[in-house]
Amino acid sequence: MSTLDLLLAIDPERLNRPTKQVEIKRLSELAGQPVAFTVQAITFDEMNEIQDITAGKGADGSKMVPIFTVLKGVVEPSLKDSTLLGRFNVSTPKELLDSGKLLLPGEVMELYEQISGLSGFGEGKVVELKNA
Repeated sequence: MSTLDLLLAIDPERLNRPTKQVEIKRLSELAGQPVAFTVQAITFDEMNEIQDITAGKGADGSKMVPIFTVLKGVVEPSLKDSTLLGRFNVSTPKELLDSGKLLLPGEVMELYEQISGLSGFGEGKVVELKNA
């Protein structure tokens, strides 16, 4: 069977964005129960949007890529929720992450890594085939 035949045999309904839940241990300890974030892969359009937002900002732009990736890739809780923003006395979701009031920098980076992995980045996502 050819690769094209194999691709055509895949049910398009099964090609949803990969998602998973990750626990933020520090927040779980503070809350007294598991605090889980649902993260999903970002699309090419979202990746391009992040690149457009951060382009031309030099080193500051590259520092913002993880923040905007987390803002696009976190499904639950909504980091755009006005009640959440108000609780932490910030105006925007970016400010919520920048401020460190909710998540520490390492936690933002870990969420970024999880989202990047779901989006197909990282080791082992594509495997070179050896000639038999």
